[in-house]
Amino acid sequence: MRFRFEECELDTAAYQLTVAGRIEPVEPQVFDVIAYLLQHRDRVVSKEELLDNVWGNRFVSESTLTSRVKGARRALGDDGRSQRIIRTVQGRGYQ
Repeated sequence: MRFRFEECELDTAAYQLTVAGRIEPVEPQVFDVIAYLLQHRDRVVSKEELLDNVWGNRFVSESTLTSRVKGARRALGDDGRSQRIIRTVQGRGYQ
């Protein structure tokens, strides 16, 4: 499946992120976070849901999730201040 947004394209079949026409290398968990948020872009995704669906049964801290979201924003040309693509919903999760 391909998702196009802003200057970005995420191809889940090819496992590839393209930003402004250039392939952007990302860590597997960063890719999975972006893909999951895109697949559920119509709603706020809780941190717990992201942890369950990206990491499964593996125990990871909330700081791991925070760092992967930060990596996703960086890869997409977004940041925590502007939140153009990934928005933090305080006390709820991400959209």
